[in-house]
Amino acid sequence: MPDGQPTLRDRKKDATRQLIEDVAWDLFSTQGFDATTVQQIADRANVAPRTFFRYFPTKEAVLYPELDGLLSRLAETFAERPRDEPALVAMLNAFDAVNGEISTDAGRQLERHELLKRSTAGSSSTFVYDRIGAAVAAMVRERHHAEPDVEVRARLAAGLVSTVMTVATEQWLARGGNTTIDEEARCCMEILRSLMV
Repeated sequence: MPDGQPTLRDRKKDATRQLIEDVAWDLFSTQGFDATTVQQIADRANVAPRTFFRYFPTKEAVLYPELDGLLSRLAETFAERPRDEPALVAMLNAFDAVNGEISTDAGRQLERHELLKRSTAGSSSTFVYDRIGAAVAAMVRERHHAEPDVEVRARLAAGLVSTVMTVATEQWLARGGNTTIDEEARCCMEILRSLMV
């Protein structure tokens, strides 16, 4: 098989993942996020619940299928930044590098926001911002592990990034979804960068 070509097994895995995602979104749309169970998604997709969990760690994760890949890319890009670059600057530069990989499907983003706004799970920011915050904190801890105030640095960085994403989402909603969260996040990060000089 030529290099770079997915194997039959890879194609089957991709198809199964996409099927689970499509079925879940259909159920979320018709009966609501809260009322939909993993068992229902698995039954409709004709897979076992354990198969669902091989592809998605939680029900919320189905709403953000690109998140794990983005966080991995962010960690890699952050690690490649110069070690003498301040952590927050390195983080902003790393976000710049991966921002283009954030989903630009405005219709799906708005649908996701509306689904979770109507659910007891809270706003659409909760799940994803917790994951991003934890990832940012871990990156800063790794870079500054020898510093006595490493936990404070990690918490501050995670809080700043979470604030940026919250403001970006609010701006995106205020504009009626006519931009993308990617564009709003990039704008917010540029403003934050300007506040540091």
